[in-house]
Amino acid sequence: MTTTSSAERIGSGAGYEHAAARGTHYIEEAVRVYLMRDPNGTDTWVVDPASFDEPLCSDYNQPLNPECRCGDSADCNRVRWRMAEVDLPDGEELMFLLAAARGYTVIKTES
Repeated sequence: MTTTSSAERIGSGAGYEHAAARGTHYIEEAVRVYLMRDPNGTDTWVVDPASFDEPLCSDYNQPLNPECRCGDSADCNRVRWRMAEVDLPDGEELMFLLAAARGYTVIKTES
């Protein structure tokens, strides 16, 4: 059994407000998670296995920073380009990020 809670819960509200309150840059990205009809034949959605084992696809093609409230566009752009070098999460990593952001702990059980 594995328990993971690696990220701080951010809370509700706009992300740029949280970054500004901490004096950090707000850099955003969007990923695509593929869903498919349940292969067992039920009319429900399940996560397509293609969403695991490699970084998810970007919907933006590069990180963006138009909502950053830092006031230092040169430094903000440097941080944005550094973030462009960071791999996007795969489906499993995204699961942990989502859980942590909402205050949950994910526990993997061996089946």
